Amino acid sequence: MIIGKTPLKSNAAEGTIKKMVISLLEPSGIKCQVADFSLLVDPPKTKKGGLILRTESPKGDLSPDDNEINGPGEYELGGIRVRGVGIKGENGSARVAYSALFDGIRLGFVNGLDKPLSQEELEDMGEIDILFVDVEQSTLNIKEMTSFIKKVDPKIIMPTTDKGAKKLLEEFGQTGQAEEKLTIKAKDITEEGGLNVVWLKA
Repeated sequence: MIIGKTPLKSNAAEGTIKKMVISLLEPSGIKCQVADFSLLVDPPKTKKGGLILRTESPKGDLSPDDNEINGPGEYELGGIRVRGVGIKGENGSARVAYSALFDGIRLGFVNGLDKPLSQEELEDMGEIDILFVDVEQSTLNIKEMTSFIKKVDPKIIMPTTDKGAKKLLEEFGQTGQAEEKLTIKAKDITEEGGLNVVWLKA
C-alpha cells in the first residue's frame, strides 16, 4: 500500500456522504466530484484534480506532488481506496484497470481492452457499482464487450463516448438521451431494475 505524503481530503475521510457529480472530459476523460474534491481518470494533461488515475503506460508509482497514480497496486488516499489491476494486451501492450471506493460508491474504470479480462483480473477488480468503459478504444466487438460488462455485473454502465453509449443502449434494449452529468448517492444504487446504461456527453 502506498500512502501519499500530502494527505488528500474527501467526504469519505470526514465520515459524511454527499452527492457525487459525474461528468465526462474531452476527449475521453472522467470526472467524479464530491463537494470540492475531484477524482479524474485520464484527463487532459492540463486538467488538475484531487486525485488522478492514468490507465495507459503504467509505471507503478504515485507522485505525491501531483497526486497521480499510474500503475497497478493498492492505494488509500484521504479515505479513497483505489486498486489498480495490470492488464496485458494481445500485442504486449499494458494498461491499468482501476476500482475505487469513493464516498460509498464502488467505481470501475476500464479503457482500451483488446481482449476480455481473465477471471483473476475480474476478481482483482472486485464488486463494481458504476463501470466506465471506452467502447471506441476497445478492439472487442460489441457482443464481447456486452459479455464482459455482464461478468462485471455493475448497477450502472457509463460509456465514455457518444457512439459507445448508442451501441450499448441498443445492445441492452434501452433508450436514453445524452445528459450533461449524473448526480448520485450511494443509497440511490440498488439491485432493483437491473443494469442501467447512462449516456453522458463530454
